[in-house]
Amino acid sequence: MTIGSTPAEVIAVDVARDFWDRLPFDVRGAEYHADPYRFQERLRADGPVLRLAGEVVVVTGYRECLAVLGDERFGFGALNTGAQSFLMVDPPEHRRLRTRIAAPFTARAVARLRPAIEHRVAGLLAGVDRSGEVDVIAGLGAPLALDVICALVGVPLDERPQWIQALSMMAAGFDPEALRDAATSDRVNCARLDFARYLRGLIEQRRAAPAGDLVSALVRPGPDGSVLTTEQVTTAVGQLVVAGYEPAVDLIANGLYALLCHPGRLAWLRAGPEHTAAAVEELLRYDPPIQLLTRVALRDAVIADLPVAEGTVVGLLTGAANRDPRLHTEPHRLDLTRAPQHLSLGWGEHFCLGAKLVRVQAEAMLGALVRCHPVATGEPVRHKPTLISRGLERLPVVLTADPAEDGRWF
Repeated sequence: MTIGSTPAEVIAVDVARDFWDRLPFDVRGAEYHADPYRFQERLRADGPVLRLAGEVVVVTGYRECLAVLGDERFGFGALNTGAQSFLMVDPPEHRRLRTRIAAPFTARAVARLRPAIEHRVAGLLAGVDRSGEVDVIAGLGAPLALDVICALVGVPLDERPQWIQALSMMAAGFDPEALRDAATSDRVNCARLDFARYLRGLIEQRRAAPAGDLVSALVRPGPDGSVLTTEQVTTAVGQLVVAGYEPAVDLIANGLYALLCHPGRLAWLRAGPEHTAAAVEELLRYDPPIQLLTRVALRDAVIADLPVAEGTVVGLLTGAANRDPRLHTEPHRLDLTRAPQHLSLGWGEHFCLGAKLVRVQAEAMLGALVRCHPVATGEPVRHKPTLISRGLERLPVVLTADPAEDGRWF
C-alpha cells in the first residue's frame, strides 16, 4: 500500500531514487533545511535547466518549470507503477478520474466552507491561554487542517484525533525511502497500514450506506458506469488527505514564521487585513510547503535548449522557480504587495486539487493570528528533516491581544 506516497517515492526508474544525492550539496544537513534557497541558487548559476549525473534533469527556472508542467510530453509514465495511484496517470485518463473527485474542491464548494473554517479558527484561538504560549502547529494549524479534511472525507468527530500522528508520519513518507532512517521508515509503513485499514472500513460503510462525503462519491458508479476498486478508493483518499492536510499546516506555520521574521510586514498586514489573500500568495511564493515536483519524459523532448531523452526523470524545484530573478525583482525579499506568480501548488493538468481549500485555511488562520499580535518566544526554530515537503517542527508564540474583545476576528 502506498498511501501518502508521491512521485519521488513510487518512481520506477532506479536513477531517480537518489535524486537528492546527485545535487552538488548536502541536502540532509541542518543548514540546507534552514535555508534551501541559497543552495538552490548554486544550481541556477549553471542555467535554468541542468543535467545531473545519470538520466536526471533539474529545473530551477520558472518559465522552464511552467513549460514542463504544461507539456504532455512530460508526465508520470514510469513514475507510476500501476497500482499506486489512479490519480498519478497521464491524460486523458487523468481528466476522467479527476472529475470524479473534483466537486468538494471547486471554488463554489470552498466558498461555502469558508464560514465554517473561520468559525473553527475563532474557536481554536478563543481556547488559547493568553498567559502562556501556544504552538501554532500542534495547537492551531494541525487541528484546523485535520477537521477540514476529515469533514470532506466523512470521518466522525470522535475518530479524528487518532489521525494526527498517522498523517504526520505519512507526510514523512513523501521523501524517498533511501533518505529515511530505518526507524522512520518503520513508523511510516505502520502509519500507512493503519490508515489503509481504517479507510477500508469506512469505504465498506459508505458502500452500504452512502452519505454526502468524498468516500461516498468515489464508491458510487461513475457517469460511464465504471466502479473503482477498494484499493483505488483507499489509495486516492489517502493521497488526497495527506496532500490536503500537510500543505495547509506547513503554509500556516511557514507563513507566520516569515511574518515574525519581518515585523514591518507583519505590522503592515495587521493594519490592512484586506490584504490577507494577497499576502498568502506571497507567503506561498516565498517559502512553499512543497519543494519538488517530479515528471518523466514520455518521449524525446527539449527543455529550453537542453535535449531530454525519453525516460529522463525531471525534477522541478518549485522553491527555486518561485525565486527566479527573471520573473521577480529582488526575489529573495518578502514583499506582500508583489503580484502573485508562483508554482507552489503546481500548474497545468495536475494542479493541486485542494489548492483553494489550502488557501482559505491559511487566509482564515493567518488573518486571525495577525490580529492577535503574535510574539515569538525566542525558542530556536527547527525545520523538519524532510525534502519534498517543507515545514517547521514547532512554532511557539505568545498571543498578546484578543480580537474577540471587539468582536472582530476577521
